[in-house]
Amino acid sequence: MKNPKTNQFLALLLCLLLTSACQNREKQSAKEGKEQDYTYQPEKGRLTIVSETDNPELERVVLFRDNEKDSVTSVKPEEGKFKLEVDDITANEVYFLKLTGTSTKQGTSGLKWDELVPVLSTTSKELELVQQAFNDVGSISKVKFSIDGGGDEQELLNDWHASLVELQAEEEGQMEHYAIGGSGATKVADKKASSKSQASITQEFVDQQKPLISSFYLISRLGKHRQHAEDYQNLLDNASEQAQKSKYGLILAKHLDQLGAKVEQLDLEKQVVATDTRLSEIPWDSFKDRKYLLLSFWNSSDGPSAQAAKELKGAASELEPKGIDVLLIAVDDQFSKWQEAAKELDFKYNYKMRNEAKQPLVDTLYLSELPRLVLVKPDGEVVDDDLSLEQVKALE
Repeated sequence: MKNPKTNQFLALLLCLLLTSACQNREKQSAKEGKEQDYTYQPEKGRLTIVSETDNPELERVVLFRDNEKDSVTSVKPEEGKFKLEVDDITANEVYFLKLTGTSTKQGTSGLKWDELVPVLSTTSKELELVQQAFNDVGSISKVKFSIDGGGDEQELLNDWHASLVELQAEEEGQMEHYAIGGSGATKVADKKASSKSQASITQEFVDQQKPLISSFYLISRLGKHRQHAEDYQNLLDNASEQAQKSKYGLILAKHLDQLGAKVEQLDLEKQVVATDTRLSEIPWDSFKDRKYLLLSFWNSSDGPSAQAAKELKGAASELEPKGIDVLLIAVDDQFSKWQEAAKELDFKYNYKMRNEAKQPLVDTLYLSELPRLVLVKPDGEVVDDDLSLEQVKALE
């Protein structure tokens, strides 16, 4: 016979499990039944950044928005010290301090330098520009910069920025080597290629999976939502409400929802409006007896998608006898540049989207990440809106 206390415990546990399950179902139903609101409601306040460190190199400080182009305000330091204040700043957005100066470092003295320091705006406390000695051979300035006072959010941006500065110094510090002979100088060694890039470093910090506004900002710089959709969704789900409703959280949520929305039908004649090198539009009627059409979207300026287009050429000849035609469709901006690449590829069906029709299709199929392979029937029914090259080769 079971202990009464054990029965009570089991009953309580079952009740808790059922309650949790019901709550989860209610949340899921609410999420499915309610259209996501992407309206951004920015909070305004006062931003203050100070520098209390002597640095005769520092000559000018300009605050830029996250596009690194639009300036907000500027200040002229006195021996490196300044106080920058903005009364109507948008909180929880990334800004950049552009610092410019003239080096006093031995070996680079007199050379101009500039540095963009990321700042997550906060209106609750004063931020401080911190300067640290930086004697890397590839650095023009003798210091590197970070922001203090912004908590975990700013710390992530500081670490990311420091890695980029070190990468730049590493690249600038590498030298080409020459040997002097009877015929003059001969290069014997090129600069060594770095194993990292700005994009790979940014991805490393995103991969830390910190549910922060700063992480969402870094994701917005990368744009690889499709490739990391599951990880990004988990990151978003684990973030605070403030982070989710931030500018970058809402951008990420919108992109992920777009990825999850499957396109079932395309009006090929109206939505995929493209021309060949002679400006002739796609003759959709000529494909009506084919089994499938594989639409390969690419951009001649994008290395990975250009390489994928070359690899697809071999698969196209194998698919044609199976009743599947491959249409290469570029989303380039410049016709002349695409035309040159198209002639080099010598693809049987090679087209470029007309500029006025491009953006609507980009939005419909979320073509911001290339290459993209979409399998359709001649009537426009979408069979698969995201195929890999391996899946293409296995088509029957």
